[in-house]
Amino acid sequence: MNDRKGISIWHVVLTVIAIVALSLQQVAQAQGMRRTPEERAKILKDSLSLSVEQTSKITKIYEAQQKEMMEKMGELQGDRDAMRQLMQEVMTKTNKQIEALLTKDQLKKFQELVKQQMQMRGRMQQRRQGS
Repeated sequence: MNDRKGISIWHVVLTVIAIVALSLQQVAQAQGMRRTPEERAKILKDSLSLSVEQTSKITKIYEAQQKEMMEKMGELQGDRDAMRQLMQEVMTKTNKQIEALLTKDQLKKFQELVKQQMQMRGRMQQRRQGS
């Protein structure tokens, strides 16, 4: 009888550990998707070999985007379709502002990065709909 209690306690402990580990992993992934404007600009700086001036201007563009999103998201509480539409519009506007700062070579690389992000979003959306 003591062996059964020992086994069941271990099952409970292992289950709790697994749940906590999965929860921490999901939180870490969610935080990775919420990068600061500075972090986002640094990623582009590294990917596109941006100058200091370009990086500074792109950081300001991302800061303005973040501010606009925060202001408008409060107005759209609960309306997921409107929020998705807003995000797409703001992202398109932001990308055009960034594109205006890039050289031809940087622009090609940036457009490829945007394309890859769109493909990734599409795959993530398919997974959510499939599950």
